[in-house]
This record gives sequence, C-alpha cells and structure tokens, in this order.
Amino acid sequence: MAEDAMLDGQPGKYEKGEDSGLSGEDASTSAGQERDKKEEVSPKRSFGEKVKGMWAKTGLNVPTVLLMAKGGLPPVIALAMFQSTSVAALFPTLGYLLGIVSVLGFCIMPRAKFIQTMFLDVISVCLGTAIGLLESYCAVKARQHTTPPLPPGATPPLVPPYNSSASAVCAIWLFVQVYAVNCFRAKFPQFAFPTIIYCIFANVTSTYATQFPTVKYAMSFEKTLLEVFLLGLGIATAVSFLIFPVSTRKTVLKQFEAYIGGMRGCLKAEVAYFQSLEDAESFRASITQAKEDEAERTPQAKAVKGAVNALQAQHGKLHGDLTFAKREIAFGKLGANELKSMFEMHRRCILPLIGLSAVIDIFEHLNELNAINETAPEGGWQEAEEELRKQTVEDWVDYMRHLHVNFADFADVIDEGLEHVLLVLQFKKPEKKKQKKGEPDAAASGNEDIEERAEDTRPGSTGFAEYLERRANKFHSGKEIALRTWCEHRGIDLAPDFFDHPATATYSLHVGEQDETYQRHQIRQRQLYMLLYMEYLLHQTAKSVLAYVRFVDDVKSSGKLSRKRFLMPGKKRIIKWIQSIFKTQDVPDDNDHTGPDVGGNTKSVELGSAYRQRKDPEHLPPENWIERFGDNIRVIPAFFRSPESAFGLRVALATISIGIVAFLADTQHWFLEQRGIWALIMVAISMNPTAGSSIFSFLLRVIGTTFAMLVSWCIWYIPDQKTPGILVFLWLFVTMALFIPLKKPQFIIVGMISIVTTTMIIGYQIEVRKVGKQRATSNGQPFYPVYEFAPYRLATVIVGLTTAFIWTVIPYPITEHSQIRKGLGGALYLSANYYSIVHELANSRIRGDEGNPDDKKSPGHRLEKARVKVFSKMMLALNGLRAYSGFQKWEVPIGGRFPRKEYNGIINHVQGILSFMSLVAFASQSFRQTEQEPGSHWTEDFRRVMESANFTSHNITSLLSLMSAAISGGLPLPPYLKTPKPYQLSDRLEEIDKDILSVRHINEPCYAAFAVIQISTRCIVRDLDHLLTHVKSLVGELDFSFHVVSTSDDSSEITLWETAKTVRTREKRD
Repeated sequence: MAEDAMLDGQPGKYEKGEDSGLSGEDASTSAGQERDKKEEVSPKRSFGEKVKGMWAKTGLNVPTVLLMAKGGLPPVIALAMFQSTSVAALFPTLGYLLGIVSVLGFCIMPRAKFIQTMFLDVISVCLGTAIGLLESYCAVKARQHTTPPLPPGATPPLVPPYNSSASAVCAIWLFVQVYAVNCFRAKFPQFAFPTIIYCIFANVTSTYATQFPTVKYAMSFEKTLLEVFLLGLGIATAVSFLIFPVSTRKTVLKQFEAYIGGMRGCLKAEVAYFQSLEDAESFRASITQAKEDEAERTPQAKAVKGAVNALQAQHGKLHGDLTFAKREIAFGKLGANELKSMFEMHRRCILPLIGLSAVIDIFEHLNELNAINETAPEGGWQEAEEELRKQTVEDWVDYMRHLHVNFADFADVIDEGLEHVLLVLQFKKPEKKKQKKGEPDAAASGNEDIEERAEDTRPGSTGFAEYLERRANKFHSGKEIALRTWCEHRGIDLAPDFFDHPATATYSLHVGEQDETYQRHQIRQRQLYMLLYMEYLLHQTAKSVLAYVRFVDDVKSSGKLSRKRFLMPGKKRIIKWIQSIFKTQDVPDDNDHTGPDVGGNTKSVELGSAYRQRKDPEHLPPENWIERFGDNIRVIPAFFRSPESAFGLRVALATISIGIVAFLADTQHWFLEQRGIWALIMVAISMNPTAGSSIFSFLLRVIGTTFAMLVSWCIWYIPDQKTPGILVFLWLFVTMALFIPLKKPQFIIVGMISIVTTTMIIGYQIEVRKVGKQRATSNGQPFYPVYEFAPYRLATVIVGLTTAFIWTVIPYPITEHSQIRKGLGGALYLSANYYSIVHELANSRIRGDEGNPDDKKSPGHRLEKARVKVFSKMMLALNGLRAYSGFQKWEVPIGGRFPRKEYNGIINHVQGILSFMSLVAFASQSFRQTEQEPGSHWTEDFRRVMESANFTSHNITSLLSLMSAAISGGLPLPPYLKTPKPYQLSDRLEEIDKDILSVRHINEPCYAAFAVIQISTRCIVRDLDHLLTHVKSLVGELDFSFHVVSTSDDSSEITLWETAKTVRTREKRD
C-alpha cells in the first residue's frame, strides 16, 4: 500500500526516463561466475592447520594460559605451606579450609577489581568473626544455664554432651545470618564473593559452636578460623600482586585494542556484504526476511551480524571495566581522562558501523514492501508486476556496483585510520615495508602519486590526519557517481557541474516521466534514500575515525606517550568509588563475580529506581509526622515481600534443611563426624539470585562434582601418593578448570564447584598426612583413605546441590525461563526510556535549544549523558539475553518447549529498535552543526521546516512500556493495541514547502541526515510492529468479544447482537 511505503519523499516530480539496469545476459553471466566460484574445491587442510583451527576455537592465547596458570597457584601454595610444622600447628583440623578460601580469593581478577573485592572479603571475615564470637558466647551461656553443675571432684567430659538450648541458639543465629547476608547479596551483586565467604564462616561457626564448653574455647576457635581465612586471602593477594600481575588498566587497553580490531573486522564484513549484492541472484537471497531465524541469512549477512554482535559485547564489557581502570593507581602513560576520551571516540565510531549493518534489516523490509521474493499467487504475477519486480532488482544491482567500488576504496582508508590509532597508541609495532623480489619500483615507473608516496601519509606518521581528511573529502564528493546513476534511472539528465552549483545548474527531464506510477515512484525514492543513508553513515564513520586520529595525535604531541608516570585518581574519583561500593551496580562480566547458574543470564543490569518503585494506590503522600512515621513502619513489610527477601529466605531454608541435622540430639554427632558442613558450603556457593532452577544445570553440577571426585583419585594415585607430585597435579587440574570461568562464564558455578570439591578432598588428605591421624581425628571425625573419602565427599556435595535445587523450586519455582522473561521485560523498559531520551534530544537539536554540548549544565549535555548511560545498559542486557537464549536449546523442558523462536525474535527486534533510535540521535547532530556553522540558505530553511514536523512519537514510548509490563508480569496486553502509523515525514515537509526536497538539494548534508532519520523512524515502526506480534504470541491479548458457537449444521456462529436480542426476549417472557 502506498501509505505503508517506507520512504515517501519526492525530490522532483514524477519524471520518467530510460531505465538503465543490468540486462538479462549480464545478470546471468555474473550469476554463472558466482556459481563457478562456489563450485571451486577448496584444498584439503593439513593436520597442523586443523590443530591451529581447533586451538583458535578455544579462544586461548598466551596471556589467557598464563592467567589460568596463575589461578591454579593459591590452593597449591596453601597446601604446600601446610607442610610446614609451624603452619600445621596453627590449625590442625581446619587446614583444608585454607585451600578453599585461597580459591575464593579469585586472584585472576584485574588489580582494581581484586583490591575492591579483597577489601570487602576482609571486612566480611572480620564481621563474621565478631558475630561468630557473639553467637558462640550466646551458645556457651545457653549451655551453662541449662546444664546442672558437676559433682565436686568430677572431671568434665572431653566431648561436651548434647545441649538442646545451645543447639537452638546456634540454629537461630545460622538462619538469621544466612537470610540477612543473602538479602544483601541479592541487592548488591558486587558482594557475591564476600557474602559467600561470610556464609562459609557462619556455617562453620554455627555447627561447631554447639559443642563449645567455655567462652575461652570459643574465642580460640574463632581466632583459628579467622587466621585460616585471612591467610587464605593473603595467599590470593600475594599471587595476584606478584605472579603475572595484571592491572585493570592493562586489561582495558587490551580491550581497546580488541575493540579497534573488531571495528576493522566489522568494516571488512560490511564491504564483503555489499559486494555480494552485485549479483541479482545473491541480492534476492540477501534480502530474504530472516530476523527471527539467523540461519536463513546469507553467509555475508551472518558475518556482518556476528561482527556487530561481538562489537556490541565488547562495548558493554569495556563500559563496565573502564570505571575500575579510571580509579586504579598505576604506572603508565594514559590517564583516566585519556581513557574516557578514547571510549567516547569508540562510541562515536560504533554507531555508524551499526547503522551500516542495519542495511541488512532495511533490505529485508524493502522485500516485504516490494514483494521481491514472494511466491507468485495463483495464476502468476501480472506482466507489469513481474516487470516491476525484475526492474527493481536490476536497479539495486546497478546501484551497488557503482557504490561498491568507492565504498571498498574508502573502507581501506578508514581501516588505515584505525591502524594509525593502533600504531600511535603503541598497541601495535610498525611493520617494515619490504619490496618483493622482481616487483617494479612504483616511484620509478611513475604509477604512484607523489603525495601518496610521501612518508608522512602512512599510518603512524605525523601527516596522516591531513591525508585521511583529504581522502574523506574526496569520497564525500565521490557520492555524486551513485546520485548521477539514480538520476539516470529516473530519467533526469544533470549538467556536468550540477553538484558544484546546484542552485543555478540546469537539469532536464525525459518526456513521459510524469506518467510513472506512484508505486514505481515510491520504489525509486526508497532507493535514493538508501543510497544517501549508506553514504552518510560511511562518511560519518570516516569523520569519527578522523576525530580519533586527531585525538591520538594530540595525545602523542603532548608527550604523554613518550614516558611512563605514576597515575593517581583524583579526590573526587576516590569519593565516588567509595560511594559506589554500596550502590546497586551493573555487573558486566561473570569473570569477576560468581554469577548465574549454568546458562543463566550472565549480565545483571540495574534498571533504576523508577522501574522498581511504584506509586501506592492505597495511600496518599504523608502530610504530618504521624503519617511519615507510619510510612517508615510500612517499609518493614515491604522489605519482607521484596525479591531480595524471597531469595534470602530460600537460601536460609535450604541451609537450615541440612543444618537442622547438626542441631538434633540423635544426629548431631553423626553430622559432625561425616563432615556435613561441606553440604552447607555447596548451598552457599550454588544458589544465586540471578539464576533459576533447571534440570540440565543441576545435572551439570552433579557431573562436575563426579568428575572432581575422579580427578582427585588421579591426582592422589598417579604420582604414587607423593606430596610434591600431588601438588603439581592439583595445580594442573585447577589451571585447566579455570578455563570455564574465563571462557565459559555461563558454566562458572560448575567450574567453581569442581575446583572447590577437588581442593577439599586433596587438602584434607594432605592435612591428615602432616598432622597425623590421631590429631586429625581429635574432633571426632574419622579418617578415610582417599578412595573412600572421595565418594563420601561426592555424596555430601550432591546433598547440598540437591537441597539448593529443591529450594529453588519450592514453594514456587524460580525457573531460568522466568529469569529471561523478566530480563526481557527490563530490556523493553530500557527501550522505552531510551526512546523518550532520543525523542527529546533530537527535537532539542532541531529546535536549537540544546545549548552548548560541552557545557555540563546544558540540556543537550545532560540528555546525551543519559542517552549514553541507557545505551550501555541496553548493550549489556541484550548481550546477556542473547547468550542465555542461545543456551536454552540444551535445556530439558518440563511440559511445553521454551518459545525460543519468539524470544529470539523479540531480542533481535529490540536490538533493531535500539540501533535505529541511536541513528536518529546520531543523524540529528547534523542539524545542531548547521546552527553552529550556518551553511546554505536551503539548510536553514530545511532546519526550520523540520521544527514543525514532529518525526517522533510518544505513543512508541507508551507501547514499549506496556509491552515491558506485560512481559515482566506475564499479563495479557490490552485489546486492540496497535503500533503508531509511520509518520509521513516527506509529505509533511512538502506540505510546508513543496520545493524543500527538490532534486537540486540531494547533495546537501542535511538531506542525507534527513534520509537517515526517515529510514530509521520507519524501521523503528516496522520492528515495533513485529515486536508487538511476538509479545502477543507470548502473553496473549485481552479479548472482550462474545461468540456463541452452535453445533447445528445450518448455523455455525451467533453474533453478539443476535445473542443479546435473544436474552432480552427471554427476560420479557419471564
């Protein structure tokens, strides 16, 4: 339909000329050549190449292997230290905890994150000691007050008898502590490791405090436990600082390097995709609708989408790590301000690259509008329709051939610009240019331009910025080729100097162009806007890279890259860091925090107070002190019904379900004897607030624990039970097991449980060997050889894992599916927030009331800062959802299958909306620039006309908010909900000024920006329409219609009106 056309501008009137496209012979020849290329047999890969390919798939490199080796050292060092008699004498029965705590110190974190986490770990241990002393004091006093005094001269027993009062006190303390600390953990994800360590401390104290006879004995035990934990954390700290130290700044710089490499790879993938559109057959295959199923896309399109997704994931991770890098004390070259500016440059570069990748989605939308690949209806296509479809493809192929040559050349120049950045920032060493043997000298042959041959035009040289700017301007003028081609297809003959003097130059229209159909006119207008869209974004990519090149040149000229210096965070930054510790934060990566369950959402995103706080419909705001006091009282029940309280209660119930065995008379001795404390430790490690229950994750945990048992046998017996060999094999296993937290964070719990289980088994055996069986069993725990001990530990750990799984299901299941549903609702909420910000930002730029963007108090600066913040949050959320959804294909469903296709469709369309909204904000900068640097008279008129044409809609914000609430709560959508109609921006502009979009102005900068906004707003509506369809299929739609279906043959349905009339008739009779 004409009103559904994506692009409806009108440069010029309906002017028709001779169509110039690919002839059938040319198209078939090109297609045949393409098929011949595909049929070429690739040479067989050698064994060495296969091994290299397998190694590349693992993602391992030398720094990662060294980091894994570093992570395997703390438990080995802890157990090696225990071979010292003086160390073993300090804690003879708790030595195995030393290795476990050193593992939980997680020394492989970058320095700034490690220091913050270690600081919190030490606080949690000290707090646990203080509360443990108070708990032990209460338990001892309860025992003393309920135990009759011994007769005179009687000797107290070595093992105190069971006391119900002391056990009850310890059970209450354990329940309250586990509940409180896990509520805190659910509220602040950055406290994952400290809360786990605290839970282990509380579990050990509570189970042993039931047998403390005196306060002095309790203090001695707590002192030993404190020393064990602090020594384990100290070992992790020493390894972190001394063995292959890795600063957060170094990690961030590596990420910047990888980010630049990702941009270069993305640009190359886009060039290859555009090249694939030069053949009619490939073009038809490339524009097939495949947003819900990526497998249907062509290899070139998959490569582009894969490169962009990887780039967005890198952006989200860098956003989280950059905060710590700016706070770190370091000895380096680039300060916090330089790192911040570099990240801003990267963000400026990624937006047009994302926009270029969105060409795939736009072509798919064009296919929907033009029915290029649709199956012919019964009776076939009409001759005119078939000719129009064929001509459309031929036009596009011709355009892409003209565009690709210029595009590929300029992409190489942009790639050189990014290489210049790598060289200047010393991320890459300059390569010496070697002339091939037999190759003629370009200078001698005269085939090389003197300017291009000059030394200062190479990447890394001082004059490269000017060279890049000249090439960028040259490309910008080269877009005239594509525009002239479009005019030729439209039957418009332009004067040779038309683009130099568009206001006065002449152009002629072919006779008969006014007879062109409206449908054909719309198709060609879309083609024009697409050409301008691609040219604008590539030119903006070049401008962003040029700004990056100038920035690094300025940093180099300032002398900051010539020498290293001490870098200290400022006072303001330190204060912000301290304040941020106790604020809810985004958790960008589970390499740094124990994250979700297997396959769980690896990203925890804080959505802001507005998402969680709700206005109370039952209470008005308080007006006096009595009402305010009552509001404070109501905070208590509000806390207890919060999700954080629910998670804390689940963990507390899971802990006490096992711990109750330690507090009953008939089972207390058995619990301590069989080391049931290990099951409690597994509960503390395995339960997580951002993960739900799944059979597959539970089975993987059991398999990981079983594997750890088998490995412990190998570690113990392969070196013939020799301690040095055992320690070497333990280091080797922990090193290999750390591959999971580093490279497969969705399996992090499995990896940690395997490492902790193996360390417990081996650590206990080494402890007994050192202190002797008599002293090791002095606490009443019998000794088992490793071939018996390992299966016992396996059974204990499985009990803990099973209990944790059960309490994730009871009283109602928190499934992983529900977690992704709520995460998707949060992403839709962020989309609504982001759209509202872009709406105001774009309109303020067009109105001219944005203010100075460099002024931190100006409206434009504050809106841009808010936009960037929400943009990064959405990147983080979508990356986590995409990874989680991809893992669901391995899930074992109970009942119906998980609607993975619908969820993938929603994720992809939300990603599309985010990309196109960002492009609207990005393109609107052109209108701001015209105010600062006034251009032509047309530019000022165009900007003035755009002020009165509202091209964004608040209805989209409302619709996204409704869908977010429906997905989050699992509620049906309101009835008759529809997406807003695409805004007829071109028609609106022509109503105001009929000559505003004339062909004379197609080379104006704002004209291309207008094309980007026009395409983006239409694609937002298109993605929103598909998004609404998917959400309706998931949650349903309220249906208030009333239908009575008859079972008779002559009548199948009675309408609502007929039914109402029948009811009224019966009421009268009654």
